[in-house]
Amino acid sequence: MEDVSKVNDSALFPVDLPVHPYLLDHRFEGKVVLPAVEAMQALAEAVKHFRPDADVSIITDARFEKFLYIDGGAAHVSASIELTERENGDITGSLKTKSTSNKLAITRVQEHATLCFPLDKPNLTEPPIDLASSLEGVCFEIPSENIYRDLVPFGPSFQNLRNSVLLSRDGAIAWTCAPQESAGADRAGLLGSPFPLDAAFHAACAWGQRYAGIVAFPVAVQERVILKRTCPGSTYVCRILPVRIEPDLLAFDIRIHDESGDLYESARGVSMRDVSAGRMKPPQWVIDPGVNLPLERIRSRCLGISLVELRTVLPFAERALSAQERDRFQRLGEPRRRSYLAARLACKRVYRNLRGNDLLSPAFDITTICPDQIRPCCPIGDEVSPVFCSVSHDDRFAIAAAGDSRLGVDVERISERPLKSQHLYMDESEQLLAREPALGEMGNAVRIWTIKEAAAKAFDMTLAESWNRVRVVGVGFLESRFQLDGEEPRTAIHAEVDDHLFTLVCEEE
Repeated sequence: MEDVSKVNDSALFPVDLPVHPYLLDHRFEGKVVLPAVEAMQALAEAVKHFRPDADVSIITDARFEKFLYIDGGAAHVSASIELTERENGDITGSLKTKSTSNKLAITRVQEHATLCFPLDKPNLTEPPIDLASSLEGVCFEIPSENIYRDLVPFGPSFQNLRNSVLLSRDGAIAWTCAPQESAGADRAGLLGSPFPLDAAFHAACAWGQRYAGIVAFPVAVQERVILKRTCPGSTYVCRILPVRIEPDLLAFDIRIHDESGDLYESARGVSMRDVSAGRMKPPQWVIDPGVNLPLERIRSRCLGISLVELRTVLPFAERALSAQERDRFQRLGEPRRRSYLAARLACKRVYRNLRGNDLLSPAFDITTICPDQIRPCCPIGDEVSPVFCSVSHDDRFAIAAAGDSRLGVDVERISERPLKSQHLYMDESEQLLAREPALGEMGNAVRIWTIKEAAAKAFDMTLAESWNRVRVVGVGFLESRFQLDGEEPRTAIHAEVDDHLFTLVCEEE
């Protein structure tokens, strides 16, 4: 116990927590409960009365062990707050209630929330902007109305996720707003509006239901840092990153940005558990079947790959570009910019992964295009052991792949487009292949097309050269065979994801 700071001063005083109408929309199994964000607000306000010069912008070791249930007809909740100032200057606080048994006349004290406002402020390490501005992997989209209908059944005042939430195993991206005064929930307070962080908890709950199969609610926050207070009437984007997944515990890091990418708030180590003792179950439609990872065969042939969906690229992703990448970006037309950004973000992720999950290098210090401003590169390796890189994108995905030998990757939506232009890039034998019935003409044509696209990148050809020098001699669902300049047949690897075909061509030893 030597490391426990001695008590310098303490206070215990009663408080009446007002039951604003909007609080009645925050329910667990039909009962109104005080939100964790409101408990933090109440404790911050109490600290300011206790020590007016205290800084409440950083909270550590917050715990919410027991619900504080609210009588729907009550105007206020009678509680008490205990504050303790330690010798080291830290201020700890707890929110408690008392209840008396009518039969036994026994008074019980319940502790609903505890936290610490530290005097010595920890250094806030922001995640690199490229990791905050997109999601990696194939995404699952949930409209916000479905979240509040089936996953987090709160009333209108706490339905502050906007549009849809995007989920992948990499985490979640959610747009949220702080309600205006007209919604009856305009509290900003010392910690800013409580609603953006509360809505971020909802998105994390949805992630847990899809990828962990549990309905989890927040029970602790290791560290909350408020850089700028969120304001009623404003819109924010939340990035939720899973950092720990166990059968009975999920932990997330949450960052709340404004639309230009400025970080407003960080909540690190948000612990979430099933607090229903198993009574609440995720609906079947949201649970990830987890049968297989569709790009694993492609991943196994590469040093690293990264897949980014274009719809997850946030408006501030441009801030992740290096000077050279930005120069190219500014010369692109608007339709190309998002796919260009997605490809750059994917390349930077590959770079970080090959560097042992590098989370320190600033995104703008990582340049992923060659000096010609056209070819992609992964800036790892040397003249003896280079790393080869290839990127591709269609109307939904961008993919980057890196290898220790030449490779090319391509992605294309399975449609009639490659079939309609087959006379341009197929010879007669390939047109016969395209008519084979097993995969259908569209499936065959898109495989032949993507093989020639990927081979052009792998063997440093123009696309027109590839049409003439590459001849596809066999088409299959997962693998196809092709010849380059009439040499021995080589293998192309395929993977289908939601009517999109990915193809990888590698230089074979």
